[in-house]
Amino acid sequence: MLVVPSILDAVTVHAEGALCTRVATVLTEGGRLPTQVRINGLPLSLRTGSLRASVLQGPPGLVVRDLRPAFDVQLPPEVDVPAEQRALEEAQARLDEVSAALLRVNRDLGAVTKLSFAFPPRKKDDFQPRGAPLAAMLSLTSLVDSETGLLNERRLDLERQKRDAEAEVELRRQRLNEASTALRGQRARVYRAAILTLSEAMPVEQGAKLALEYAVPGARWVPTYDLKLPRTLEEGTLRMRASVLQRTGEDWTGVRLSVSTADLDRRAEVPELKALRIGRRQPPPARSGWREPPPGLDELFSGYDATRLPPKPEPPAPVPAPQAVAEKPAAEPLMDTYAERRPVDRDELMSPTGSFQNVPPPPSMAPPPPMAPASAARPARSAGALPARSRSEAPKMKKRGGAPSRSMDLGGMDLMEAPEEEAEAAAFAPGGGGAGADGGALEERQAARLEPSDALLDYDRLELAPADDPGARGRLRPRPAFVTRELLALAAVHVHIDIAALVAVSEQEVSTIWQAPPPAWSVPPRKSSPHFDARFDVEARADVPSDGVWHTIPVLSVPVGLSAEYVCVPSVEARAFRTVRVENRTPYPLLAGPVDVTLGDEFLMTSPLPTMAPGSTQRLGLGVEESIKVARNTRFDEATGGIFGGATMLTHHVSVELANRLSNRVLVEVCERVPAVPSGSEKDIKVEEMEVAPVWQKRTPLPGEDPVEGERAWRVVLQPGEAQTLKATWTVKIPASKMLGGGNRRT
Repeated sequence: MLVVPSILDAVTVHAEGALCTRVATVLTEGGRLPTQVRINGLPLSLRTGSLRASVLQGPPGLVVRDLRPAFDVQLPPEVDVPAEQRALEEAQARLDEVSAALLRVNRDLGAVTKLSFAFPPRKKDDFQPRGAPLAAMLSLTSLVDSETGLLNERRLDLERQKRDAEAEVELRRQRLNEASTALRGQRARVYRAAILTLSEAMPVEQGAKLALEYAVPGARWVPTYDLKLPRTLEEGTLRMRASVLQRTGEDWTGVRLSVSTADLDRRAEVPELKALRIGRRQPPPARSGWREPPPGLDELFSGYDATRLPPKPEPPAPVPAPQAVAEKPAAEPLMDTYAERRPVDRDELMSPTGSFQNVPPPPSMAPPPPMAPASAARPARSAGALPARSRSEAPKMKKRGGAPSRSMDLGGMDLMEAPEEEAEAAAFAPGGGGAGADGGALEERQAARLEPSDALLDYDRLELAPADDPGARGRLRPRPAFVTRELLALAAVHVHIDIAALVAVSEQEVSTIWQAPPPAWSVPPRKSSPHFDARFDVEARADVPSDGVWHTIPVLSVPVGLSAEYVCVPSVEARAFRTVRVENRTPYPLLAGPVDVTLGDEFLMTSPLPTMAPGSTQRLGLGVEESIKVARNTRFDEATGGIFGGATMLTHHVSVELANRLSNRVLVEVCERVPAVPSGSEKDIKVEEMEVAPVWQKRTPLPGEDPVEGERAWRVVLQPGEAQTLKATWTVKIPASKMLGGGNRRT
């Protein structure tokens, strides 16, 4: 089998997981393309059910006919071990060497320091004095001093080298831990692989290009933005960025990156639309993709059954002692096969004394023979499967027609039976239970209504029953849930490697992406766009290593409309706040996320941006503007009014002074609130706006902002160095015998 090289060309990061596309080049052999190729080096975390293959470039008629997942074990030579792993091993070897040398020096130093001169023992009766060997003693002392000095210098140097080696080992170990998960230090690595079967093609001189697509978990992204504004806030640029985190086991190097808000696990199959007909009910059309088993299927296994050894006879079961058998009344007719298989009433098995009786089964209750093929089972079903029931039971059967269909098993095939009401009506029709002309019509109608279930149309999960199973051999059936494609692919691996442990480790590494804290103010894509999906393509190729760390990648420049405004609510705080109105002028939505605002050449702040639909406008706060001065003064007057003095007039005077200390003109929105009359008190309380200069208007909140009852707003344009005073007067009229809760003053 030809192993073709491939490169990772494109990656689409979804809300959870990513969709990767590899491009492989297949070269010709003798002027022809191979019929089967293998693509190795796929990540261990990929989902085998997501494998897709197509032909990007090749001769006419070249298609991919089959695609199967497999495993691949690579044993790279020593020179292919990652550089960080080699550096760690070299540093560890250097540390071991220095430690061994230091141990030898310490041992030699201890031996040298123990050197000393000694005198031979003297006898008790020897009183003659002896001369001391001063030359030898001085020579030994000089030798010990010189060797001790050299060994101490060597020990100090080795201790310094050991400290440096320990620091180097720790540094290399940290770099290896921080490195990408795509680089491993093991001498053997297990990868996924894909085996592609190609169709026969005409002789060509050039090769073909194939695209392999697969999904991997362990990747996520969140949107972020970068807003650059001048000092005047008159214009600016907004760029969308994507913070991507992935731990899939392979590095994304120089790929065409895209980010999407769609759910990767969502089924996206084309729905099957059924025709709606007006008139008499017609049977549904047969589903495509299904073919009945061939007739005489069991005869194909006659040779196999002839070569098999007959099963050993089982020992006969012990015969129980004879007991008294209760006889049935003679007037009771003999039951047919259907009546024998109905549930037996408890009263029929009870003796007059109340004890159970041992009723042997009738001779006709023999074990049912093995189920015949579906083609042979249908005539028998039409002749004897439907019970012979009286016409008096027909109304009950029709009333009970709640379940439209039932499921039965014919030789390993899960088929859908015709509706019960139609079967009953056909049974009660003349000749419905026989095998004549009407019986044949009934058989044809029932055969037309038998359809395979969805499980038998999922060819990827079907398997052929073994020949040892007489009831299902030769037929396709759904594979058990515990037998996955991964287990089938493992059958071809003959290397002593714990694949299950490696897969478990890979899944554990994939799950660690949710432990990384997201950037501040970030919102998951599925939360900010629950009702729509959008895809954004990165303008340039990008690199995202598999290290489990957030990487910020510029996506595109967003054409938006920016207009600077200053908002002030003097009744709450006498300060002006900088804001920018952002209008989405793109045909796609802008997702919620943090915005890094740069004012001039300085970073200002990070502010949250809500989700913006196409054409919508949002306000982005940029903090306090100290160069705009705001002062608010109030005055309250209370007087008696009305024809006979039966009302109290509460007059409120508000004046707001604004001063622009900036070098450019500004637009300031000053918000005030007029007292609102609660519902049900319109007869007793009246609020009148007396004098307002300049004129204000009711404020319209932006999308996402909560409306405030009674809110008014001035929109004032101030030139550089200009000051202006805003005035407003309103009167609250209440009965003289009452007062407002909390005080009459409302400023």
